[in-house]
Amino acid sequence: MNPRYLLAICIVVFAGLFASSVQAAEGQSSIRGLLYVSYSGDLSVDVMYAKAVEVLLLRGDGGLEKELNILKGQRLPQLKAQEAATSKAYGEARRPSRTEKEKKQKQEALKREGETLEKLRSEYNKDVDAMLAKYVIQRIRTNDEGKFRFEGLAPSRYLLHARFEVRGADSNYFWLYPVEPKQGQEIEVHLNKPAAISLY
Repeated sequence: MNPRYLLAICIVVFAGLFASSVQAAEGQSSIRGLLYVSYSGDLSVDVMYAKAVEVLLLRGDGGLEKELNILKGQRLPQLKAQEAATSKAYGEARRPSRTEKEKKQKQEALKREGETLEKLRSEYNKDVDAMLAKYVIQRIRTNDEGKFRFEGLAPSRYLLHARFEVRGADSNYFWLYPVEPKQGQEIEVHLNKPAAISLY
């Protein structure tokens, strides 16, 4: 084949690919967000920005929400029952004991119930994480100011997921936030305390 003819074909093909990629990009959407906890709701005071927290962009076709509701229905009754058993053991351990043997038995019971609760929570969290992994489209980490951005998205329904633990405060936040950018639209999202949902 003539080298000049081959070169001409390559130029036409690459030009077509470039043009189609430009056209595809024109209709794409983006999501920019801020992840933080503010007890007052005022961004000028009392704000804990979630630095270096992983944010997942998930398919929002409804499948994940259905699966999560089924899992909650299966696991939460057992978790709630174990929370009640642990709370009861804690109350018993705080009551005065008549003997050292009785005191030791109460402490052992509290430890046993607490370990069972932690095991159930850990297993539940692992199952939730495995479920989320099936729906992941993109992953990103927040910057020092708690900001994140997803670009080049096709117009569709998505879910934003993140978890944030406030150290030393026993406060855990879980987000599964629906967003639906239209063609060429940029959506701004605040993953904050009011937007969080209960995992347990």
